[in-house]
Amino acid sequence: MKKLLLVLAIAATSTMTAQSRWGVRTGLNYNLNDIGLSDAATSAQEIFEGQTSDNGYHLGVFGRQYLGDQLYTSGSLFYAKNTHFLEGTDGPNNIFYERFDHEFLQLDAGLGLRLLKFARAEGGVHYQGTISDNAFSQTFSSPTAGYNVGLGVDVWKLSLDVTYYGSFADHTGSWNDIPLSYNRSQILVSLGVKL
Repeated sequence: MKKLLLVLAIAATSTMTAQSRWGVRTGLNYNLNDIGLSDAATSAQEIFEGQTSDNGYHLGVFGRQYLGDQLYTSGSLFYAKNTHFLEGTDGPNNIFYERFDHEFLQLDAGLGLRLLKFARAEGGVHYQGTISDNAFSQTFSSPTAGYNVGLGVDVWKLSLDVTYYGSFADHTGSWNDIPLSYNRSQILVSLGVKL
């Protein structure tokens, strides 16, 4: 009887391990929207010559639990940093160049479907909280929630994911008495390694 229980325990552990995928992920963030003037600031639009944004990066952990051959739940927690630049001239034509560093932790939860043996599609929600005290966090509110959809490919222990992240709400704030807006949408390209 003890041998039978041991065999069943080993078989259950092997099945759970085969159905779970845990690992680390890292990659690049591509912002789809710049920090810009809020609709309320149209009269101040001539102040700005232009807004540019830089991209960022992320690093964290992920997990997928398969509920069969095709359906799975997913989750991830990662640290990310995006850098935005705001440039222009003020009233007396003094040139300014402001850097907004957005450092945050993000928690994702989703449901996915394996399309082929190596391809996946998933969608879900995420919760994002700013972790730095700087011009960005003093201008825009935190935390925020949003949605995400993505595609992934698994080859051996590696996975490549491209995910679109959108926000449930537009974000506005005030910097030097100038109302700004930021639609937090971005694409993350991640490379993951199963541990």
